[in-house]
Amino acid sequence: MIRLRTVASTGLLVLVVLLVLPPFLMLLVGSFWGGAPGAPGQISLRSYIQAYTSPHTYQVLLNSILISFSKTCLAVVWGVVLAWLVTRTDVPFRRTMEVLIPVPFFIPALFTTFAWILLANPHNGLVNQVLTRVFGPEFSPFNIYSYGGIIFVMALGSTSFVYILTFGAFRGLDPALEEAARACGAGWDKTFVRITLPLVAPALLGASILSFIRGIEAFEGPVLLGTPVGIYVFTNEIYRAITFYDPPQYGVATALGMTVILITFILVFIQWCILGERQYFTITGKGYNPHTIRLRGWRWPAFCVFALYFLLAVVFPVGQLVASSFQRTVGVYGLELMTLDNYRRAFSEEIVLRALQNTLILAIAASSLGVLLSALIAYVTTRTQFWGRRLMELISWLPWTMPGIVLAVGMLWAYLSIPGLSVFYGTLGILLIAFVMKGLPLGVRALSGTIVQVDRELEDCARVHGATWMQTFWSIMLYLIRPGMVAGGMLFAYITVRDLSTPVLLYGYGTEVLSIAMLQFWAESKPQIVSVLAVVMLLLLMILSGAQRWLLIKGEPLEESEAPVDKEVAGQLTGT
Repeated sequence: MIRLRTVASTGLLVLVVLLVLPPFLMLLVGSFWGGAPGAPGQISLRSYIQAYTSPHTYQVLLNSILISFSKTCLAVVWGVVLAWLVTRTDVPFRRTMEVLIPVPFFIPALFTTFAWILLANPHNGLVNQVLTRVFGPEFSPFNIYSYGGIIFVMALGSTSFVYILTFGAFRGLDPALEEAARACGAGWDKTFVRITLPLVAPALLGASILSFIRGIEAFEGPVLLGTPVGIYVFTNEIYRAITFYDPPQYGVATALGMTVILITFILVFIQWCILGERQYFTITGKGYNPHTIRLRGWRWPAFCVFALYFLLAVVFPVGQLVASSFQRTVGVYGLELMTLDNYRRAFSEEIVLRALQNTLILAIAASSLGVLLSALIAYVTTRTQFWGRRLMELISWLPWTMPGIVLAVGMLWAYLSIPGLSVFYGTLGILLIAFVMKGLPLGVRALSGTIVQVDRELEDCARVHGATWMQTFWSIMLYLIRPGMVAGGMLFAYITVRDLSTPVLLYGYGTEVLSIAMLQFWAESKPQIVSVLAVVMLLLLMILSGAQRWLLIKGEPLEESEAPVDKEVAGQLTGT
């Protein structure tokens, strides 16, 4: 007799397959299809021939590699130095630094890019204005519309990303190994290069490769800073192929998208090969005390490394956008020129109110559906012996390999080519599906880590009292993993609010979100309204962060004496 749990798990697997695989498969099919999505055609290599017989494609490839590699090098150096300072030295205010350094990671790339355009454009950027007044009218060195500008803006967010990924490795490093090197006469510089860095190689390599992948996938910086001056990488070239050509070059876009996916898989494979079976044990059964390195006269210069980064990544961008939202004319500053008219104009625009409403609807819907789906997948893959659990886990991870713009191209092909799905195109439904897909890998990982912390004894108690599998999951498991579900739900909401690359090809009239409205007003040369919307987005993200903290406090685990670990309470929770 087939058990209900097996039927439910099989249904969940079918749902995940239908949700995730069509964009992947149709992206592959579309790259060999001779026509547009949903149009007649035949299998051919025309798209690849058209893409890779053009010298422009190889320039795009070179630009992508050059920009991603350069920003990765800058981010790794800056991020590793900050992680080392916070975990291994007596730099001043290191506890404050530990809290503030990750902040830029949560600031949308769109937000930072707009801000630095206003700060460092060659015509009326605030930084250039200040330098011109100090050094003379001929001194205006910064041009954000350049290779250097793109690399700089992309590196700001990636530095905190590298810091987050390497922080734990530096903190867990046994200082006895460094002290042994010092006892043998090595200086701190040689010890850092020959001992510390090799020991954190797994985290460092992983952070570098993931940072490089994020660079290949980046959309906001290249499209806003590179397109105006003819600097193209894979992401803005895919966007240009679909939106700037008549008719759209869907075949070229899919061929380039498959190249991005191939590069991603190759980089992950390289990481596996380099690490191989090497041993990096630094935490053993022996006790150790992580002594801090005394920087002496270098303490305050080291703190300036953090201060400079925080100014460039947070204070200047946020301050510029807030100030611009009150300016009558962008680039002209003065208290007497401040006004609230920009807010009045922004909220009198129909698209702004519509975009705000759509963003809130999608954030709530994506967080609710996404976290529930993630919890079900995580439960099946970690707590059951279901035959398809490994397949389900693999499929749920696949969206992580697709940049937002490539995912959008794949969904275009799927929802315009598969009969019956075209009704979703241009609706909030296709955006909801896209955001759920994009957040699914992180949601499943977050919930899996929470579920494995719950002892199976609690479920067994409920089953002994006659509770069904569904009652046990709904009343016991979901009750106990509330903190993880809150964090996962907020993750889906963050992705929905801040993302531009995914909805940019999928929205239609009436389904714009805040990021799309910002892009449209920027194209219409209305930077004041863009700044207003950036402030609104920032406030929305702060509200989400505050809501997450409040919900986590409300949902803190019960004290051990109050926890439902006995059979009577488990039975009451399930109503049996």
